[in-house]
Amino acid sequence: MPATTTIPDFAYIGTSKAGSTWLFNALAGHPEVYLASDKGLYYFDQHFDEGPQWYLDHFRSAGDQAAVGEISHSYLSSPAAGARIAELNPGMRLLVCLREPVDRAFSDYLDLVKNGQYDGPFAAALEKFPRLLDRGRYATHLQRYLDLFPRSQLHVSLFDDLRADPQAYADEVFAFLGVRRLELPPADLKSRMPAGRPRSAAVAAAAKSASKLAKRTGLRRLRSRVKRSIVVRQALYRPYKDDRPTVDPALAAELRQGFADEVLRLDSVLGRPVSELWGYSSAPAPAADRSQPFPGR
Repeated sequence: MPATTTIPDFAYIGTSKAGSTWLFNALAGHPEVYLASDKGLYYFDQHFDEGPQWYLDHFRSAGDQAAVGEISHSYLSSPAAGARIAELNPGMRLLVCLREPVDRAFSDYLDLVKNGQYDGPFAAALEKFPRLLDRGRYATHLQRYLDLFPRSQLHVSLFDDLRADPQAYADEVFAFLGVRRLELPPADLKSRMPAGRPRSAAVAAAAKSASKLAKRTGLRRLRSRVKRSIVVRQALYRPYKDDRPTVDPALAAELRQGFADEVLRLDSVLGRPVSELWGYSSAPAPAADRSQPFPGR
C-alpha cells in the first residue's frame, strides 16, 4: 500500500442527474464526514492510470473522521469501476440514487444544452451521446456491483425520495455511513443544480472550457467550489419556469419500452415496486427488446 494510509470507506457511485450535487453539499457540511474536496474524482473510471497514490492523496487530511469518501456519479455505469473499487477496499460502502431513466436522460440532455455543449434536439442527442441511455440501465449496472459486494454495502435510494423529503433522505444516508443525524438548514434542503438555459451560450461554453482547464492544471478544489456556487450558476444560467422543455410523448413511450426490462428487474433487485412508482407496465418486455432495447436507435 502506498505511503498514504487513509483509505476512503464510502463512495457515491451514481447515477448522474439524481441529486449528487445536493448530496455533496449535505455531506460536506457534516462534522463527522471527510469528503474529497472535488466532486467528481472519477479515479476508478477516467483517471485510473494516475495510480492509487494520486487517488489517496485526496484524503490525506481525513484524520480520524467516521466516514471518508467521494462522489463520482459515473462509477455505477462503468464496466471497470466496481472491480477496481473492490480491489482497493472490499469493504467500501456504496451510495446509489436512481431516477426514472427517461427523465434522467432528458435532464442530462438539458445539462448539455445549459453548458453550451450541445444545441440540437433531444432525439439527435441520444445518438451523439450514448451515455444518455446507457446510464439508465440500472439493473444491469447494479448487478455488476452486487456480484462484487454484499447487498448490505449498497445503499440504493430513489430521486423520488429526495424530492419528497430531503431531510429523511439525508437521515438514511447518515445512518448508512454511521454518523450522527444532522438537521439540515432550510437553504440546504433545496435543489442545488436546477435545469435552465445559459444566459449567454458563448459565456456558458467559455465557463465550461475554463472549468476543464482548471481540472487539468490541478485547480480541482477551486473548480469544485466555483461549480457548486449558487451565485455563479445564477449569473451563468436562467432556471426554467413554465418554459421548461418536455420530451415528445411518442419518443418518451419508445424509450420507456426500451427501459422496461431494466426497470422491472429493479423490483426484485431492490425488493421495492420501482416499476409501479415510475409507471411502467407489469408485463415483461418482448424478448426482441432485450437485444435491441431501444427500437430504431
